[in-house]
Amino acid sequence: MNIVILGAGSIGTFLATTLSQEGHNVVVIDRDAKTLEKIHRYADVATRLGSGTDWQLLEDLLEQAPDMFIALSSDDETNLIACMIAKNLGYPKTVARIRGDNYLDRSRLDFGRLFFVDHFIATELIVAHDIVKCILNPGNMAIEIFAHGAVQMRTVVIPQNWPHAEKKLAMLNLPEQLLVGLIYRNSLIFPRGNDVLLPGDEVTFIGETAAMDELWALFDIPYKNVSSVAIVGGTSVAMHICSLLTERKIHVKIIEQDEKRCQELAQKLPAVTVLNQNGTDLNFLVEENIDRSDVFVACTHSNETNILAAALGKQAGCPEVVALISDSSFAPLLKTLSINYALSERMSISNRIHALLHTGSVISIASLYENQAKIIEVKVSSDSEIIGIPIADLASRLPKNFLIALIENRGRIMIAKGNHILAPGDTVIILCSPEQISEIEKLF
Repeated sequence: MNIVILGAGSIGTFLATTLSQEGHNVVVIDRDAKTLEKIHRYADVATRLGSGTDWQLLEDLLEQAPDMFIALSSDDETNLIACMIAKNLGYPKTVARIRGDNYLDRSRLDFGRLFFVDHFIATELIVAHDIVKCILNPGNMAIEIFAHGAVQMRTVVIPQNWPHAEKKLAMLNLPEQLLVGLIYRNSLIFPRGNDVLLPGDEVTFIGETAAMDELWALFDIPYKNVSSVAIVGGTSVAMHICSLLTERKIHVKIIEQDEKRCQELAQKLPAVTVLNQNGTDLNFLVEENIDRSDVFVACTHSNETNILAAALGKQAGCPEVVALISDSSFAPLLKTLSINYALSERMSISNRIHALLHTGSVISIASLYENQAKIIEVKVSSDSEIIGIPIADLASRLPKNFLIALIENRGRIMIAKGNHILAPGDTVIILCSPEQISEIEKLF
């Protein structure tokens, strides 16, 4: 596809890089020449210096026959106006990133219709939902939901004292509706029956939602019920997290250093305890009994502050810590500090946009390990060339590092086996490399 992206910030650069790696033709627009120079270090993309609201620039790019215009600047209004101009010039599909949620409120005005935006990407709300998934499922490095909640993916770390280490996967007594999809051990492994699990491995399981509860017993990990959460940073993301958690009757406290912001938070979140303090003050965290909180979340606007706050939250005794970061280069440091959760804002947004790109048979897409692997939910079309063929006989047609993991047929979830035959309307969960998405669309 031919894609035009407005904004060469960290999110725009990351998205342009991943789309280019998948074979898309990408043009990035930005006002800053130095920023555009930097993007060439990461991605094989074209760049144009200028404004996203310059209609002549957008008209010139129509020569590229663009399929989608994605506005990812840091300013909501710029993104909306750029989409309006692009759509009226003839761009077939527009996507606007928005930071505030006021443009999602359709009670009086339909902003999508007014500004000709086909899809809104609500940055803070998306990230908040991803963090809440981690909060509600402690002990998992990552979690995704597919097939309307019937299928889950979870990534866990194999305990050091696990008694079944080095036993071949084919010999493990896993629950019937559960399988090992990926193993991360220095590098990513798409496992086969002869592979083994070792202590410290990050293992991604995929299976029926009900079967996921058996992971706790399988690895002798005690189940943790979440009743209280402490959050550092009174950001918009934090506000969304508070709303989502208080709906579930979970007690939340926010630690925010700015007094004026605290007053705003207290007014908007009456069910939340707001503390006007420095979230990187270890003495305060200890005095505030942070160790009694089930989860500690650091989600200020600064990567460095979040890492520091998360480390201090860990030192203060909180068992589970979530740090919001946007730069994957911090990941090794977080692992050293035993901070299990580090959610990339740009990855959350990239996943949503990738799902919009692949309409048709592809229902949803999730990424793991900075886009080294994809988990794709796809519906089998009536004209697919693989209908009626046993999965075992499809081996010659399927690319390397490609796994058909689960099949949903009329509400029934099945681990995909060699004798299974795909039928029109089936929903299939696939694990693969990023560059294989176009092949999946052709196959299904």
